[in-house]
Amino acid sequence: MCIPLIQIYIICCMIFKNILVPYDGSNFSNRAFQKALDVAKKDGSKITIFTVIEGEYSAIMGHSKINQQVIKKQQSAAKKYIYKLESSAKNSNVPVSVKIKQGSKIVNEIINFANSKFNLIVMGSHGRTGLNKLILGSVANGVAQQAKCSVMVIK
Repeated sequence: MCIPLIQIYIICCMIFKNILVPYDGSNFSNRAFQKALDVAKKDGSKITIFTVIEGEYSAIMGHSKINQQVIKKQQSAAKKYIYKLESSAKNSNVPVSVKIKQGSKIVNEIINFANSKFNLIVMGSHGRTGLNKLILGSVANGVAQQAKCSVMVIK
């Protein structure tokens, strides 16, 4: 699919003040964060890192179940990863905030959080979503289709 040159020019000239980075600890989400950081430095933007904790995924049952001990471990692990991202943003003089939410439908959680206050979502093309990772980019695709703001998907 070709994007008309005028659309590319308009996208390149936009200034994004509030950037959301859905983060799951994958290499793709790390690259997305770095791209968001580049945009934020250029535009003087604020970054919000957003992580959804799902609970335990059961491949046999095909759903997540809530186990408070698992949730606490996942939150602790997420905070370790995110701390490094926060430090990187602060070292670049980019304001950063973090939101960790518990939920079962990642796309819905991202969309509900993003639609109220962000004008750009920067996310990895693939992530960690249980069996859904067999359907490449299902979360990125869902967010790109439903978001009311611009979405940049990073490979």
